[in-house]
Amino acid sequence: MEANLIAYIPFFQQATTIKPLNKGFSFDQKYILDDQYLVRVFSDEHIEKRKEEFHTLAKLRSLSKAIPEAMEFNVVKEQGLAYMVLSFMPGEDGEATLQKLETKEQYDAGYSAGEELNKLHAYPAPNYQESWYDLKKRKNDNYLQHLSLMNIDPKIENALVHYIREHEDIMKNRPNRFQHDDFHPANLLINKGRFSGIIDFQKMDWGDPIHDFQKLGFFSSRISIPFTNGIVNGYHWNMKLDEDFWELYTLYSAMHLVSALVWGKKMGNFEQMCSYSMNVLEDHDFFTKIVPNWYKK
Repeated sequence: MEANLIAYIPFFQQATTIKPLNKGFSFDQKYILDDQYLVRVFSDEHIEKRKEEFHTLAKLRSLSKAIPEAMEFNVVKEQGLAYMVLSFMPGEDGEATLQKLETKEQYDAGYSAGEELNKLHAYPAPNYQESWYDLKKRKNDNYLQHLSLMNIDPKIENALVHYIREHEDIMKNRPNRFQHDDFHPANLLINKGRFSGIIDFQKMDWGDPIHDFQKLGFFSSRISIPFTNGIVNGYHWNMKLDEDFWELYTLYSAMHLVSALVWGKKMGNFEQMCSYSMNVLEDHDFFTKIVPNWYKK
């Protein structure tokens, strides 16, 4: 850690132990202080977005204790940096530890995670936020345009485009609420065999809460099907799911595949994104069915 960070951030000066945290895809510099606090240091280039993240976290904490507590946000102008201090949440991420648990433990952990996600989704979007349909359709149209310029198997492209165009209107008049927008096992903590928290809110957004399920078939079911089933059932208090939910879930899954393939081409991991995408396509029989093969009530 650079010595000048200690001079500018009081939490460092008061800490007995400071451990860097290198896991994850964020560009933030992350440090654990005394196993009590997490300090995230980042460029002040996107300061307004990060302020929104911090203040939203502070408000969400009243809805769920399964998220970090927002402690402090400040700017270090001399260094072109900003930082936030959050409470440190103990545990391992689900991607690393879920498969070490018994089947019922995996399911129960997912059920608890789904319950907590439901609580977070009660938080409404700001009044100035544009309609979900307009925002999401514009983004997806852009991704579809990029997809059309790529050398994609026509069967895959046709399945995606057909399902999206046939169903995108169901996004109209959907609620505009908080979205974690990166809800999958790597951002869900397990401590002593139980779900213990949701982390990494950097991609948070606003829109249809069902959109937060878009990565279940892409990431979660690869790690643990019981956990993934638990998320869905816990979110819905174990009630029977109607066709409306599955249509929205499948639409957002299809849209996510489009963005994942475009992103994979750009970032150089296209083969992996293709492999993951094929799993989702097969789970839905190339979008001829809306309930994925991994789901069991």
